[in-house]
Amino acid sequence: MNVFVSWSGGKDCMLALHRTLKGGSHRVLGLLNMCDRDTQLSRSHGLKKELLQRQAAAMGIRLIQQETDGKNYEKNFKAAIAELKNEGLEAGVFGDIYLMEHRTWIERVCHEMGIEALFPIWGDSTNELARELVIEGFRPLVVAVRNEPLPKTYLGRIFDAQMIAELEAMDGVDICAENGEFHSFVIDGPIFQHPVDMKTGEIYFENKHWYLSIN
Repeated sequence: MNVFVSWSGGKDCMLALHRTLKGGSHRVLGLLNMCDRDTQLSRSHGLKKELLQRQAAAMGIRLIQQETDGKNYEKNFKAAIAELKNEGLEAGVFGDIYLMEHRTWIERVCHEMGIEALFPIWGDSTNELARELVIEGFRPLVVAVRNEPLPKTYLGRIFDAQMIAELEAMDGVDICAENGEFHSFVIDGPIFQHPVDMKTGEIYFENKHWYLSIN
């Protein structure tokens, strides 16, 4: 099937993309990223649009960036899908793991748009997914952490075997941060032609999260 991959630039959508490509039964038309109309930042992780463009270019995969605001998110998401349907789109690929409320929303929207919703990593153990990501050779950079339970010292670290072991020892922390404990930006991996060209900058605090600025 012709598919798009819902895109934040983070590790979970990257693993969903990787499994889709390895499966060989789908053709990826592009990565669909929703951006804030006012700030020009990705709405999922607050990353600059240009960073995601460089990431997609490093993989040689097309990136579609749809602008929106919070009020019209669904409307604009559907508009992007409608455009892709003109190219033969049949399904969307999503990196959700176990949050049923979000999956329900996705399935409803895709049904209303006449396409399938595919969840390549849904229901898998987050511990196993984390290890698969590391074993496959991806390098997710931690770009945001929620003030509790993680300290800001995790900013700028690579999500690797050492970090996984540390997270496993913490109470109430999901290894893959499915509950928003942290966010990542994948800078290299097996489907990259070269690492993402980027530099880390200042650390700042906003909305109960610590963020690492990246340029």
